[in-house]
Amino acid sequence: MKEMLDRLVHLQETDEKIVALQKEEEKIPREIEEQEQIFGNSKGRLAQVQESLEELDGKFTEFSRELEEAKDQQRRSQARALAVKTQREYQAVQREGEFARKRRGELEGQVRELQEEKGILEESLLEAQQDLEGKEAALEEKRKQAEARMKAIRNEREDLQKTREVEAGLVEPELLAKYQRVFQRYRGKGIVRVTGGVCNGCFMMIPPQLYNQVLAHGGIHTCPNCGRIIYVDRE
Repeated sequence: MKEMLDRLVHLQETDEKIVALQKEEEKIPREIEEQEQIFGNSKGRLAQVQESLEELDGKFTEFSRELEEAKDQQRRSQARALAVKTQREYQAVQREGEFARKRRGELEGQVRELQEEKGILEESLLEAQQDLEGKEAALEEKRKQAEARMKAIRNEREDLQKTREVEAGLVEPELLAKYQRVFQRYRGKGIVRVTGGVCNGCFMMIPPQLYNQVLAHGGIHTCPNCGRIIYVDRE
């Protein structure tokens, strides 16, 4: 019976490796999704900067047009000042010219501010483009690594599955069925060692009488608490 338990232990070691590979295989697509999300966020930031820059360009064009109109108005006022004949006309032209001068000054200040803001946005745009390129390269590399790892996992699982078929064939069918039920329930532990009277699956004490039976290697026993098959190492 001890030999049969040893076979179960070896079978479980193989099953644990298969489960570990399955978990890793399930994890890989999630990692790709996370990297895609990072890339998407970077792409979104670039789009925001581009949108802000386009909006700023529109304002810059509008203010530049208004500035040229103010300059033209100021020049026309200066030209008219030379041709006026009465004091009243002269005062009217002066007011018009003063308004044009003040408007020109305001617009020139706004244009300068827009130019400074545009310079900052252009730097942000360059940074966002470089960041996006880096994220895109990282995503592509992650996909290549994932593809290679998935292929390696599939090959490794195939080899382990062949090993498992051989090991499972060496276990009595009834015992194998019991082991597989418990293993599937806990997905990783169908048979566990008992140390000092404690089940290493649920860490509960085994009744003394049962523990003595396990020590004697007299048959197949299960933990009354968790249902796992239990054994002890032979001294």
